[in-house]
Amino acid sequence: MLQFTVSGSVTSTCLVGLVVVLLAHWMIQKWKFNYPPGPPGLPLIGNALQLSSSFAIGYIFFNRFLELNGLIFHKQAFEWSKKYGPVITVRAGPTHMVIVNTIDTALEVLVQKSTDFAGRMLTPSLDLLTYGGKDIICSTYNSTWKIHRKIATKALRHYMQGEALQLRIHDAMETAFVEVDKVKGAFDPAEYINYIVGNILTGLCFGGKYNFQDKEVHYMLEKEDIFLHTIGFGSIEDFIPGLRYVYKSDITKFLEEFTKEVFDFYFSKKLQEAKETFDKDNVRHFTDTLILARKEAEAEEGANVSVFTDEHLIQTLGDIFFAGIDTTRYTLKGAILHMVAFPDIQEKVQKEIDMVVGKDRLPGIDDRPNLSYTEAVLYESMRLSTVLPLGVQHMTICDTEVGGYKIPKGTEVCINHWALHNDPDAWEEVERFIPERYLDENGKLGPTPKSWLPFSAGKRVCLGEFVAKPELHLIFASLMQRFKWKMVSGKCPNMEQTGSFALEYLPYKVIVEKRT
Repeated sequence: MLQFTVSGSVTSTCLVGLVVVLLAHWMIQKWKFNYPPGPPGLPLIGNALQLSSSFAIGYIFFNRFLELNGLIFHKQAFEWSKKYGPVITVRAGPTHMVIVNTIDTALEVLVQKSTDFAGRMLTPSLDLLTYGGKDIICSTYNSTWKIHRKIATKALRHYMQGEALQLRIHDAMETAFVEVDKVKGAFDPAEYINYIVGNILTGLCFGGKYNFQDKEVHYMLEKEDIFLHTIGFGSIEDFIPGLRYVYKSDITKFLEEFTKEVFDFYFSKKLQEAKETFDKDNVRHFTDTLILARKEAEAEEGANVSVFTDEHLIQTLGDIFFAGIDTTRYTLKGAILHMVAFPDIQEKVQKEIDMVVGKDRLPGIDDRPNLSYTEAVLYESMRLSTVLPLGVQHMTICDTEVGGYKIPKGTEVCINHWALHNDPDAWEEVERFIPERYLDENGKLGPTPKSWLPFSAGKRVCLGEFVAKPELHLIFASLMQRFKWKMVSGKCPNMEQTGSFALEYLPYKVIVEKRT
């Protein structure tokens, strides 16, 4: 009995001590810093219960919480910003998250004070996925990140643009067209879009040719789909400091298996195969360009070879492969759905393609400057889709300010891209699909509107932006050139999106007619 009483007293004392420490920490932070305002929350859990009515249950069954709440969080943050201002603070437990909801404050973070906000928070989930921060997207801003960003950019420019990119896209399109031509009646275009994008990225990264039923392409797409539908915004260990050392959630177990199968096996095997057959005079694909860039860097006097490990290269391959696949296929699914919803705009796109390209060849890289309306349609679709509503979270690497508020080093900062793209103060008729927003008086692409920011900006701007834009343009133009896309008779396009970290439209079916 005495032993039980003592144990209970110790537990109670520890809990009281934890509360006191957290309150003291909160008071010190509040006195020293001037966080942006935000919705008032409860002690310890902050604003968790305000995120949605499903949170109370989700807090108990945490592995489901983020999936349930991911879709609405960016919209909820935008609503809060109307009351509390363009920059708000949301708390989850002891963690402060600053959310930026207008373009002026976003540019302050991304451009004017780019270095201050260039960090990343290495959560337990990301630590596991990235071999301890050896990637580019999720690793924090430091000398190693700068080196690998430079190497990856050089490799991308060397191989994943121009003729190499065009050939890959044309090969994938021609293979997909043969399959789509076989379809009778209504069908979901997702399978064909997934193949096109998967084929292009697999070929550009590793070389080789892949048919429509290729197991390798389908394997990687399946793994990524399972990952996106499982991970949400992370595991419970990411939100409770120290929990990782005493508890392992189902999401963490899944991440361990995913890392083993995808990074330790698949990407590692691809890198090893490329190393064994590497010839500096015959660069075949993106993996070769990474190997070449590493050899050139290592040859430089005083180079720190410890930052050029196979693990670093494997992580860079993962960054390019998965980031390129997901954003591209989700964007294309949205663009086709918008063309089904707005047949008059689809007709204008096809008329422009017919005038510039004709029907006897596929659109090419050199046609892009003369297909301004087609690109404007893509831009508007990207605005309304906003595939990554909160982008990739930033972290302050020093004490700094945003919007006149002082925030400390180590604060997580999100840019609400969905808010930027849906701000009625920044866009006329914000809910309408208007491609002309992006065109000048001559019908050519003008400077992109200030609040259009799907690729972010500044030091953490999307690494593959200069690849993604021509890739999206060529695929979309080819699909529009070949087929007339229509909704199933009697059905209305459903513009609802789903997802957590990344948003995609709900599955839909269309009917296509081959254009002659």
